[in-house]
Amino acid sequence: MPEGFEQRLKGLPVSPGIAVGKLRVEARGCSAPPIRNITPAEMDAEWERFSIALNRTEGELSQLKKRVGLTSGPEEAAIFDAHLLFLRDPIITTRMHQEFPKRMHNIEAVYYAVVQNFIEMMSRVDDPYLRSRVIDIRDVLQRVLKNMDPATLPTSANSSAETCILAAYELTPSDTADLNTNQVLGFVTEAGSAVSHTAILARSLGLPAVVAVPNLVVDSRAGSPAILDGYNGLLILNPTEETLEQYRSLRAERDKAYSEYKAMRDLPAITRDGHRIRLAANVEFVHEFDSITQSGAEGVGLFRTEFFLLGNGGGVPDEEAQYEHYRKLVEACAPHEVIFRTLDSGGDKLPYEDLDTKEDNPFLGWRGIRVSLSRPEMFKDQLCAILRASAHGKVGVMFPMVSGITEVRASLELLEECRAELRERGEEFDPHMRVGVMIEVPSAAMIADILAKHVDFFSIGTNDLTQYTIAVDRVNHRVAGMFRPTHPGVVRLMHRAMHAGVPTAICGEMGGDISLVPLLVGLGAAEISVGTHLLPLVRHAIRSLSYEECRTMAQQALQAEDSTTIRELSRQLALRAYPQLF
Repeated sequence: MPEGFEQRLKGLPVSPGIAVGKLRVEARGCSAPPIRNITPAEMDAEWERFSIALNRTEGELSQLKKRVGLTSGPEEAAIFDAHLLFLRDPIITTRMHQEFPKRMHNIEAVYYAVVQNFIEMMSRVDDPYLRSRVIDIRDVLQRVLKNMDPATLPTSANSSAETCILAAYELTPSDTADLNTNQVLGFVTEAGSAVSHTAILARSLGLPAVVAVPNLVVDSRAGSPAILDGYNGLLILNPTEETLEQYRSLRAERDKAYSEYKAMRDLPAITRDGHRIRLAANVEFVHEFDSITQSGAEGVGLFRTEFFLLGNGGGVPDEEAQYEHYRKLVEACAPHEVIFRTLDSGGDKLPYEDLDTKEDNPFLGWRGIRVSLSRPEMFKDQLCAILRASAHGKVGVMFPMVSGITEVRASLELLEECRAELRERGEEFDPHMRVGVMIEVPSAAMIADILAKHVDFFSIGTNDLTQYTIAVDRVNHRVAGMFRPTHPGVVRLMHRAMHAGVPTAICGEMGGDISLVPLLVGLGAAEISVGTHLLPLVRHAIRSLSYEECRTMAQQALQAEDSTTIRELSRQLALRAYPQLF
């Protein structure tokens, strides 16, 4: 694109808002340190350098956590607990003691190799929520290397007094927390995800943010005038005067409207003609607990337990530690329900067993409920902890990646064993706790009527259901454009599940797409669960719709032959019902 012409780059919106300013481009990252051979006589001195760097890094992270706590709150500050845990992770420490004497290289080169091996393992996982933790590990790695060689310290966006929109390949949580919000109006990155700690901090700081923009650093020119659209995931380079005026007006209208939507948090998610839908939150971290009630969510529709179970270092927490963690969330959400999804993990997501574990095709391998059933004692610890938490409020549990009735029966048998053991121990729990399954595999949707006889509810994971139905890896850039949740096959499977006889929730990304809310309502979703920052928009959308109109449109969608037609049917109804959201 010639210089001076308006150019629009599309990414993933992770923090709402609009920023207008000049672009600052920064190449960030953590390069491999030079390798040099050492002698046995140098080993003690190298270990001492490493120990000093770890201590300095620990002090920096502790200070950063304290500062974020003062500026953004204790929930956001808790993000850096994971950094501190990784810094002293026994897996990394053990590997260092194994590799350093073998390699006989300078200590920073060995540390880089060990951590990069861990990063590679985490990068292979098929779950985007765990994969997004890689940026946190890189953050720690970069800090430790910097403290062994101050020359590795990257330049900072705060070094300029001018206000700017920051563009970078990626930003670590530390980078984000260090941003001067008086100078940085918003940021855009080439890497990243909506569930990263960087995205969470952006929302807490009130910074518009867009991630996952292909070729961002190559296509961007420092100093170019730009608009960052955190609602639609757009970076507009060299905007025309007409575009600038449009976005200035839009920013004023959006800011006013979003404040009004947030003020509606105590109103029920009910359509114009009286159809009620539960509107709940997707949650993963402790620091998100307060935002649940602040956003007006009717409890938690999906609590992902993976990060707590696999992201703390030192092994999977025992039953007692899990119980205390789950209890806090249940008490925070009372009287609303919290639905816990049991460990949704693949074999390559159990780093405590073997860092070198690798499956040729983890998407079709040892993951989800298969992992839990193959580790019954670990599974029972989690089930007992969830059951005990149910004594403190309304709780539900659901099993992920179920493909058939055999897995459901086996899971229910273990759950009953846990109930019996808790009775013997005199532990209190809710004997009527709801039990559900995730509908993420086409085989589960096809036998939904059979599964419905054994459980109380379904929750559709639209991301995986789409991926498995149309055989498209959504993180593979070669085919990601084919990832269409409105594919007729996906829509028909969803409809089949929603009418199998039990209440069905939507907890995937599709639920947060306001253009598809009419389709979900019309198909028969009893509940929509999304990130807390999307709740005001989805609530307003539901309250603006007519259930009968949505049902009529959904029937047309079920007869449509292609994904574009289905999406357009839903979008047109959305545009008529709440044009201001577009």
